[in-house]
Amino acid sequence: MSKVLTMLMALALIGAVEAHAQDYDVVLKGGRVMDPETSLDAVMNVGIKDGKITAVTKDELSGTEIIDVNGLVVSPGFIDTHQHSLDIADGRLAAQDGTTTHMELEFGRSPVAEAYEIIEKRGGHPINYGYAASWPMRRAEVMGGYDGEATFEGLEEAFFAGGGWGSTVSDPLQESQILALIQKDLDDGALAVGFPPAYGSGAGVKESIKLWKMAAANNVPVSVHVRYQSMLDPNSSVEAMNEMLGMAAASGAHAILCHIQLLGLSDPYMMLDVIDAGRKAGLKLTTEVYPFGVTAPPIMADYLQWENSDERIGFEWDEIRTEKTPHYTFKDKADFQKYQKENPTEFVQMEYIDESTDEGLAAMRAAVTFPGTIPAADGTPVAWEGKPEGADKLGLGSGVDVWPLPEDASGQPRTTSTHAIILGKWVREQGALTLMQAIANSTIVPAKALGSHIPQFNTKGRLQVGMDADITVFDPKSVKANATWDDVAALNDGFHHTLVNGVFILKDGEIVTDVLPGQPIRRTPKGHKE
Repeated sequence: MSKVLTMLMALALIGAVEAHAQDYDVVLKGGRVMDPETSLDAVMNVGIKDGKITAVTKDELSGTEIIDVNGLVVSPGFIDTHQHSLDIADGRLAAQDGTTTHMELEFGRSPVAEAYEIIEKRGGHPINYGYAASWPMRRAEVMGGYDGEATFEGLEEAFFAGGGWGSTVSDPLQESQILALIQKDLDDGALAVGFPPAYGSGAGVKESIKLWKMAAANNVPVSVHVRYQSMLDPNSSVEAMNEMLGMAAASGAHAILCHIQLLGLSDPYMMLDVIDAGRKAGLKLTTEVYPFGVTAPPIMADYLQWENSDERIGFEWDEIRTEKTPHYTFKDKADFQKYQKENPTEFVQMEYIDESTDEGLAAMRAAVTFPGTIPAADGTPVAWEGKPEGADKLGLGSGVDVWPLPEDASGQPRTTSTHAIILGKWVREQGALTLMQAIANSTIVPAKALGSHIPQFNTKGRLQVGMDADITVFDPKSVKANATWDDVAALNDGFHHTLVNGVFILKDGEIVTDVLPGQPIRRTPKGHKE
């Protein structure tokens, strides 16, 4: 009898051990866990189950898959408020840069319900995603009769739909139609109002104030690329920023200020003082930065149509080149303007901050270290020879998911390396930010800024029990950006793992190509239950 009891107890113990081994789907063992909200910075074990963080402890954990992350930082996944392309390739590039959520908030997509449906129909996205309502697209619909799809290509078409979407003041009927369409997008779950008057600087102010008041009434932020981009008065970035402060004050809306380093150009200090003063006056102002001294605007951007754009922005005409490859570098202003008229849908690349100079490095430092500023990529689609058209709508196995990307991939490197530059250059090399500050700016800062508007963010940007298992694991000693404007898809060093909703999309430094674990970030559509 004693032998039988001993055997039964042994079997029970084995069963208990096996049950315990299945407690966690994934265990990240022995990493330096950093959570900016609680200031946790300690060697811990992290247990993940059913897409959630279910343990953060010094105790030993067992699970289905145990990953040794000794010597690596385990951080909340990075949240990017400014990403124009939601192609699968661009989602993967973001994932190997530690990003677990990115959103198109500056331009938005409309109809927003269609934008979400497109991703759902193609089978999903590598990381979490979301959209603002698109003021440019809705305005083009009313002013120019635009009737396209809620895709990146559709957005480009809207910009050239005719009717002066960005150069004509709306009459009372048009204004009411534009606002009604934006309200429809907000009712359908849009995360914000995408408002870039830098590309529609002639649209007028009265309509804009009503738009901002609508955002406030719906408890959504306004993602704004302010009206001008210039170091010179009149029509300077400082003037535009003060106009934006007036709208924020008049409406009470929360403003997300896109790429403050691009607005300040090589002389950001007065503009940053304006933002600081607005915050101290009680305005809710969230700032973004991408850490590149080169920009890649559409060639027909309002601020490239001034006769003295070179003086206003700070570039040389013969240093601008086309984004598409093989790159064409313009000879002079006349050559640029001729190409501009003949190729109005093209993008160009130009340097506006020369970080090889003391003045340029200081200007970028001022933006990168401005309090509570979110690193945001402002990424556009990566292109290559033979890439299928309609990439927004195509999923795994369609040809848009080719990986690794072809050697002729072109575009810009911001999606690939924004966070790697922050961590490698501005934390490790320059010492401008502490590691905890940098992680906070990419995680808890955007999560808290958006959490009062979008409940899903109350479980993101944190490495705590009960939070979403959106996690990045990297080596702070080796993280390094390799992408350049000539090699836009060169992958970073130092990022080991990225999990999205508990699923590896980057594992042991390699993209997992057969999963799309990203989930939509969306406000509850009107009439739907929470």
